Amino acid sequence: MAVVLLRLTVGWHFFYEGVWKTNPANKFSAIPFLGLAKGPAASLFYDMLPDVAGKTRLTIQEKEAPKLTNPKEKAKVKYFPTFEQEWYEYYAKFNDFYQLDEKQQTAAKKLLLRYLWSSYDYAAEISPEVEGYVASYDRYMKSVAEGADQAAHQKQRDWERMLKLRGEVDKWAGELTGYGNDYQMQLWHLLTPEQQDQGHLPPIVYGNNKIIATAPSLGVNSWVDFLNFGVTWALTAIGLCLMLGLCSRLAALGGAAFLVSVLLTQPPWPSIYPAFHPEVGHSMIVDKNFVEMVACLVIAAFPAGRWAGLDYYLWNWLGGKKLCAKYTRSLGDAEHSEDACACGNKTT
Repeated sequence: MAVVLLRLTVGWHFFYEGVWKTNPANKFSAIPFLGLAKGPAASLFYDMLPDVAGKTRLTIQEKEAPKLTNPKEKAKVKYFPTFEQEWYEYYAKFNDFYQLDEKQQTAAKKLLLRYLWSSYDYAAEISPEVEGYVASYDRYMKSVAEGADQAAHQKQRDWERMLKLRGEVDKWAGELTGYGNDYQMQLWHLLTPEQQDQGHLPPIVYGNNKIIATAPSLGVNSWVDFLNFGVTWALTAIGLCLMLGLCSRLAALGGAAFLVSVLLTQPPWPSIYPAFHPEVGHSMIVDKNFVEMVACLVIAAFPAGRWAGLDYYLWNWLGGKKLCAKYTRSLGDAEHSEDACACGNKTT
């Protein structure tokens, strides 16, 4: 009975966490959690976030581009190749999908040129800052790789430098992403009501965050979307299976594996900076995530789903009772083999 109660409570925790993330109003994203990973495994989680350093999105190059006032003339400009390429590709998809007429195409091209020049002006404005950022980021990575002296003040300095650099990337990339969002909205207003009835195209995704084989029906067309989708529905499925007692051992192992990843992102070790806030509590190795991970392993060690759960029916439907009886007879316990396996309660 105690194991069943444990299964239900842990299951409810996972289930509610997953369901909460399905609500768009809660704006769940794995980016802040993974982006603030700390400890020896932090770099593994940073690598899950596409272009977290902004080196792809914020690359600035020079070229000649048609002037905004007279497209037949050209001027030398600084531009962001990643953003410009995605805007051109979006225009092509937009034109093909909605079958724009000649008037709409002319308006859409003018619109694209206008937003491109906004990005050219922005590139010219921030290029000195971006160059300074790249140099600062390279120095930061070199300092982290060398390990410095690992003194407390050095850990604090490295962490604060990382947050400062990430903040600069988010500011610049966020401005350009805003241009792209506005560009998509203005294109939408060019459509007739009949064209709008065909629905929206997936939003623009930049650089190595884009998944080539998109799944717009699931709202997944970027690696970040895929990560958010996976975490949300994995937690929901694990929790539901534990509460129903369906494939409970597999679900418990899945829950334990997820909690291992949580522990790796936020290891409860006092020497790792930054430390947990005192209001969260104090821990060394063992924290609430570690305790719940052990609880999942306990659930996985027992046939908890066959006690007040659907695994009882699954066990018998798959012939588990007969297999168990055969196994116990092979151990020389023929007298009690049928009784021991009647409800799947035999553990070996």
